[in-house]
Amino acid sequence: MTEKYGEGQEVEQDKQQSRANRILDAASELLQRWGYKKTTVDDIARQAGVAKGTIYLHWKNKEELFTALLLREKIVEAQKVQQAMEAEPEGVTLYNMIKHSMLSALRNNLTRAVMLRDSDMLGDLVHTYLKEEDFKQLIDGFYAYLSYLQQQGLIRSDIPLKTLVHMLEAMCIGFLMVDQFLPEDYQLPIEQRATMAAESVSRTLELRKPDAHDQQEAKQLFDAMITSAQTYLEKETKDH
Repeated sequence: MTEKYGEGQEVEQDKQQSRANRILDAASELLQRWGYKKTTVDDIARQAGVAKGTIYLHWKNKEELFTALLLREKIVEAQKVQQAMEAEPEGVTLYNMIKHSMLSALRNNLTRAVMLRDSDMLGDLVHTYLKEEDFKQLIDGFYAYLSYLQQQGLIRSDIPLKTLVHMLEAMCIGFLMVDQFLPEDYQLPIEQRATMAAESVSRTLELRKPDAHDQQEAKQLFDAMITSAQTYLEKETKDH
């Protein structure tokens, strides 16, 4: 009897998760089409084919719904980056991380909007998406990865970690925004832009190529980053 009840619980949870994903898919489409300010909960309910009240079973308000969407997008894209790096001969390296993260941002409108703090698309979410302490929690794994690279002599250690993060952010944002400042003839395909971003970071920071041991350690650290982010997302979803 207990087993059947447990199975029933799992079926219900799967049903709820599937419905939540359908709502988030609808919110994603409308956010990219109309922007945060113009998209209403009624619009999302209509697009998802659910009653308005059903949305409030999952999230308290519109802001929490869209925050959940951006968190989900972050996890999904990070997993894609992880898979892409594992398919590379060198595995998880700073070069590959930058290249595939940039490709993700250049191909995914939501990822790019978050990185560039695009208020036209995100509206007030630019200021409310992730509190400072939550954001720090999500990137602690990235700090640990960069710290590991320094300790192993893979990247320059004469640059403080916070400065290093600042440099990486500035370089990546520059490659994301550059097209709007150049004539069309000077713009590059997104694959080439991602490669040039990775090349720029590599030439500026890397001191040597990682060996097999370094690659395995780096993979474990990156996997831990993904797991930590996934755990955070699940916690946020349950809390809401």
